Amino acid sequence: MRLKLYCNRYGHFKDALVCSVNCAFRTRCNDFALFYDGHRAEVDALVSDYYDARRGQAEHAPRAAGDSTLTRIQPVARPEEMRKLIRLEVLREMAESFYIWIDKEDRAELLETADVLRRAERGQKAKSIYRVAQEMELRYQLVPRKRIEKAKRVAEAAAERAAARRPRRTPAPAPVPFPAPVAADDSDREAPAPRRTRARAGR
Repeated sequence: MRLKLYCNRYGHFKDALVCSVNCAFRTRCNDFALFYDGHRAEVDALVSDYYDARRGQAEHAPRAAGDSTLTRIQPVARPEEMRKLIRLEVLREMAESFYIWIDKEDRAELLETADVLRRAERGQKAKSIYRVAQEMELRYQLVPRKRIEKAKRVAEAAAERAAARRPRRTPAPAPVPFPAPVAADDSDREAPAPRRTRARAGR
């Protein structure tokens, strides 16, 4: 099942892939920011599969271009370049010092401090050597993190305003039970006989 969310700007449900790749308001949309924060892994996988499929189509494009029988269809929206959707993020801080050793043949190796010292004792020299303090990874940046935090604050403020507008219902008082009839003290006495009235005879 594809991921879908409601778009308040255009007033209909949209596929998350359309919002991620084609929508020009992606980085400014609070709805998509909150949706992406809750479904980050699924959306990233969806975008990754989409660009993998596009790369596969690009390999077959020259062969299809020579076929004049194929009808050319202009795309409705131009997808964003892959470079705009990825960024480097810190995966973890290095507890120990690591170094990137680049030899004279421009081959790079990741070495610990002890390995670098051993090579120096043997007389080996690096063409370049860099200290590594963080382990990085490539991740998608469909919505900047600050934008997601701002969207959360806006949503919380809207929820608080909606709760304040709702009238406070005070609990209704419990119904008072109807008092039971109280027996009179002279209940033992007989009730008086009903008074009979004479009917006048017609003249």
